[in-house]
Amino acid sequence: MKINEFIEKVNKVAYAKKDGDCIYICDGETSDYKNDYFLLLINTKTESMDTDYDWSCVENINDNQLRDVLNLAKELQDTPVKDRFPEKHYRVRLRGFNSDGGHQYLTVSTRYSTISLGSVFAAAWNENLKQAFTAEELNKIRERFKGSKWIVSMMNDGVEEVGE
Repeated sequence: MKINEFIEKVNKVAYAKKDGDCIYICDGETSDYKNDYFLLLINTKTESMDTDYDWSCVENINDNQLRDVLNLAKELQDTPVKDRFPEKHYRVRLRGFNSDGGHQYLTVSTRYSTISLGSVFAAAWNENLKQAFTAEELNKIRERFKGSKWIVSMMNDGVEEVGE
């Protein structure tokens, strides 16, 4: 289970807040989560994720909700570290390609279910277009254009990491 999935699921029955390598779990939303947690998952980047708890902070959660949170915490702990974090995404700025809308980025049509079938074009950055790719998707696009060295070179030069 990925950490963001864990937090999303916990937030359906309690309140989870990620802060650095720690996840604080409280029985309700609070701005003082560092003092109000009943369960703390420490160092989410190691196999032996430590926990801390303070059952006196459990007031607004029933037994079933507590069970659900503990089961989710166990599932997260059992997930290998490499699988806990979302896959990185990248965008490719096409250097030298600019328009009135700004810098141009590698864009793929989302009409098809696979990257290898979609039309590839340049467009200004737009959250509504497919312009962020996993490393695997970028490799598929590079493979598609392997005969055009300047396109592959342009793709390699303009790679920028973006959020999850």
